[in-house]
Amino acid sequence: MAMNNPHPTGAQLASMVREEDLEDLEKLLKDLEDSAHKAKDDGRIYMAQQYIVLVANVNAEVHRIRARFKREAIASLRKETKRIKDEQRANAGAV
Repeated sequence: MAMNNPHPTGAQLASMVREEDLEDLEKLLKDLEDSAHKAKDDGRIYMAQQYIVLVANVNAEVHRIRARFKREAIASLRKETKRIKDEQRANAGAV
């Protein structure tokens, strides 16, 4: 009997990402960037550096997810185009 894994893998987690999640990450990125600028302007260099590290991590994740969504959109378009093409071939062969 197969057991459900209570700890999903990275690939399983990535497949659960929604558009709303990306929007939340982009908002978090903007907030972190604002905090980094404010800390720098206030002369709090240590906190500015910490915010910059967080900005770099979140920014990389935003880019990765955005690229994945674009790849999925292209794949979906290709799949739909192939389906229509196959239907047209089947209809042409039936005539």
